[in-house]
Amino acid sequence: MVAVTCRICGKARDPREFVHDAITGYCWHCYEHHLEALRALAEGTPPAACHVCGVSTEALRAAQGGADVRMYMHPKDGIYQVLCPGCSDRYERKATIYDNTPYGWRKKLKGKK
Repeated sequence: MVAVTCRICGKARDPREFVHDAITGYCWHCYEHHLEALRALAEGTPPAACHVCGVSTEALRAAQGGADVRMYMHPKDGIYQVLCPGCSDRYERKATIYDNTPYGWRKKLKGKK
C-alpha cells in the first residue's frame, strides 16, 4: 500500500484520504478538525476535544473547574486548530507565526522573566 504523510497531523494515510491532493492538501481527519474550529468561531461552541492531544472538552471543563472551557485557536498550515492550554503553549513556543507581532513580543518578554 502506498501511504502519504499528512502535512498537518504527520500520520501516514492512503492518498485517497486527502482533501484536494496528497501533496498540497491534508487528510480528511484534519479537514474535519478545521471545520469544527470554524463552527466554534461561528456558533461559540467548543469542539469535542483538543485537536492535538485529544483531551475531551468535558475533561478540560473538570480540570479548569468551571462551566466555560478555555481553548485556543491557531492557524496552522492553512487550517485552524483548537487547542487546550497545554498544547497551545507548546505550539506558541515552537511556532514562528507570532514572532513579529505584539502578541509574540509579549510572550517572549514573559518567558525571559
